[in-house]
Amino acid sequence: MKHKYLSAIIFFIFQISTPAQGDVRFIVFGDTQFGNPPEFERMVYEASLLSPDFVIQVGDLIHGYTHDKQQLRAEWKRYKGQLSLLNSPFYPVPGNHDVVTDEAEEVYSEVWGKEKLLYSFDKGSGHFIILNSWWGVEDDRIMPWQRDWLVKDLSDYSSQFSKKELSTKSVFVFIHSPLWKYPKNHEGRKDWEIVHNILKEYPVKLVVGGHTHEHVHQHSDGIDYLVINSAGVRKENMRGGKFSSFLHVVVKDNGETDFAAIKAGSIYPLDTVDSLDRVEANKYNIEEKTILIDEWNEGEELNKTVEVVIENKLNEKRYYRLDWYILNNAEIRIEPESKWLTVPAESNIKESFLFTSNSTPSLNLMPHLEVSTSAEYRTGVLSRKLEAKYRNNQINIEGYEPAIKLDDTFIYSGRYSLYVPPKVNVKKLTGAIKIDGEFIEEDWKDADSIVFSNGNEINTKLKILYDNEFLYLAARMDEPLTNTLKSTAEGDIPLTWNDDDIELFFDTEKSQKDYIRLFQNSAGTRFNSLQRWVEDKYFKSKYKSKIIIYKEFWTIEFEIPWSDIDLETGPKVGDEWAFNIGRHRQQAMVKQSKWAGGLYNPREYGIMKFE
Repeated sequence: MKHKYLSAIIFFIFQISTPAQGDVRFIVFGDTQFGNPPEFERMVYEASLLSPDFVIQVGDLIHGYTHDKQQLRAEWKRYKGQLSLLNSPFYPVPGNHDVVTDEAEEVYSEVWGKEKLLYSFDKGSGHFIILNSWWGVEDDRIMPWQRDWLVKDLSDYSSQFSKKELSTKSVFVFIHSPLWKYPKNHEGRKDWEIVHNILKEYPVKLVVGGHTHEHVHQHSDGIDYLVINSAGVRKENMRGGKFSSFLHVVVKDNGETDFAAIKAGSIYPLDTVDSLDRVEANKYNIEEKTILIDEWNEGEELNKTVEVVIENKLNEKRYYRLDWYILNNAEIRIEPESKWLTVPAESNIKESFLFTSNSTPSLNLMPHLEVSTSAEYRTGVLSRKLEAKYRNNQINIEGYEPAIKLDDTFIYSGRYSLYVPPKVNVKKLTGAIKIDGEFIEEDWKDADSIVFSNGNEINTKLKILYDNEFLYLAARMDEPLTNTLKSTAEGDIPLTWNDDDIELFFDTEKSQKDYIRLFQNSAGTRFNSLQRWVEDKYFKSKYKSKIIIYKEFWTIEFEIPWSDIDLETGPKVGDEWAFNIGRHRQQAMVKQSKWAGGLYNPREYGIMKFE
């Protein structure tokens, strides 16, 4: 237990002054206590990347809580090693872990100087005050003598300026214990109520504390109060204030201030990812996919086997974790619900899962599968030059062993969603069709129909047939005001979707990734493109088409050679393609309508099956 008295230590109190010099940027750390050294050391480097004018930490810098001076000195050496990545002046605030014993306070004074037990300093238009809530036996207190010191400090600072000049200044107060949050009957809370009444008479902008390992803000009498935590959160709960962060503050010459709480792990060096990383790290990515199923009948009994293909494209064996997620209130059982899977290099494995339910849940309660794998890779949290020094053991600081993570295990995951695609059977043409735009039903009588709308009575109807040379399509687009049809697209890459148009999407391999587009507006202007990864993806189509605009609808007929769909030959009987059709109607509030899922999401296209 410490036994200190004011008469013995009053000469330790100083005010440190520096001249004003424009905007000031500073950073505030909360408690660390060696609770999570890798995280804190990374945060120190993150702070250094912002080049602050100085850094303050609001106490509990080390673990402390010992009478062993040798251990305390070793801990401070270790802590200063953690700060070695910092390139700015540093100001400590004493916390209970730092000064709770006589020996701890003595060693703290050896390390930082006795003046750093209670002090203030100026920078730019700001005045910064460090209070001590753990002075001697005065634990969690700001006793009358310290309050007197505070009044004198504020008075001395303010006396330098006129009332108008003072209004452009900013005062900041730092303390370890957030006494303003303590119970009302706590003596420290009573102390703070007096302190608060002192502070509100001056241009105090912010008071920051630590100690309780949380992030909590409140505002009182024009003063912002913040409790902050920097490292060592055991169980993160972002919205509950349990997360590691530091505070970045800008103090402007006119007295205005900007604050930003920066979550740990949010700042990276410029060279964090290079072209090699871009390839090597991404090779483990798991693309999101849909698992196509034939039906899902809400309310009916379910007993269905769902097959999932897990593909490993790498030239190494990979382990995958498969986890089905069943939403709340979804009465469904899946066997197995989770499993590990080993997939050999450059191969795939088909896994089967049994779905059962007495009452099939609705579509919006469909379960989904999370597929994940892990890989060890560089974190990229340090610049490459600095990282090389760490890897080559060139960081030699007495009493300090670097803890910052240069490599880590990363989890790669992808979501596989169940999807019941709309389907259309495409029959083989037995006669001949004249491409004249008239869409005579008799010509298309053998073709199945696709009909869709945008939730209103403005329908789009499509029929499809094929033969050995061509794919034939006919579409009728309802339009009550055909005299308002818009067709302005032009140039080498005409943006027909800004007009009234019809849009065809083909994913002939059901890749759920690549597609070919054939668009045409109501004036016959065409937009065509191959898969996105093709260098010269825009091309001149060879298909025949004809448009007729009637009073209340317009029609179009297509005769599309297989080459326009990037094929040498047509489909075989039984082949299935992923396909979608969309329409833009400029007269509508919601201009886009479509047959299936999303026009630019091939995972949710419909299926066309060739008979």
